[in-house]
Amino acid sequence: MVRTFIQIMALWLVLLSSFFLIRGVISLSVEDIIKLSQMPYGGTHKRMVQNLTRQKYDTIVGFVLLLASFLLSLINLLWPMRYCDLVVNRRGVMIAIAMGVVIFICAYKISDFLHHISYEKVIAALEAKETSAENSKVTR
Repeated sequence: MVRTFIQIMALWLVLLSSFFLIRGVISLSVEDIIKLSQMPYGGTHKRMVQNLTRQKYDTIVGFVLLLASFLLSLINLLWPMRYCDLVVNRRGVMIAIAMGVVIFICAYKISDFLHHISYEKVIAALEAKETSAENSKVTR
């Protein structure tokens, strides 16, 4: 019982910690990113916009991967253990490594895709904001 308790609690702590890590980043909106990337003397630091959008979507993809890891570990713990499961199967190891590489590449591409979309939205909002600021200066 103690071993099962420790294993399940370890899984829960991983899931809970990933929730608190993602909670701060997932709430970043386009307006928040614009405010955070403003330079003190005017203008916007575009590298900061890029870093913030990448951080947001890397964190989201990382949370999804941690959630999948939690579910797989929970399934493994709840699956009845057989004698033949105590031996490490080389084919299983190789398939798991290959799947890990495929999942990493897919997650990386998805994160980059979402980052690119978000970055374009922020840049478009910045350009619209700068255009409206210039128009208000001209009318004065």
